[in-house]
Amino acid sequence: MAQEIIEAVRQAEIEGEQKEKDALHEAEQIVEKAGEEAAGLKQQLTKEARDRAAAAEEEARACGEKNMQETLQLVQQELIALRSAVKDKEEQAVSLIMAELI
Repeated sequence: MAQEIIEAVRQAEIEGEQKEKDALHEAEQIVEKAGEEAAGLKQQLTKEARDRAAAAEEEARACGEKNMQETLQLVQQELIALRSAVKDKEEQAVSLIMAELI
């Protein structure tokens, strides 16, 4: 009977050691998998951030181009108005000189 108890204790110790090894191995696998998932997530988040930054940059560039075009149109309209005003003044000056000569 004592021999059976000793053998049962030894068997329990062996099983306990095996379970401890298995648990340690499983824990290492979980940590490794978590590290891989974290690296993948970091890579994904980095890509998404770069994509958002590129989209914001493109939007800003397009907005700047639009503003530049609008400003150019306003300047062109002012230039046309100034040329027209200069032509009117020139005609008035010619008319005034002609009136003075007659």
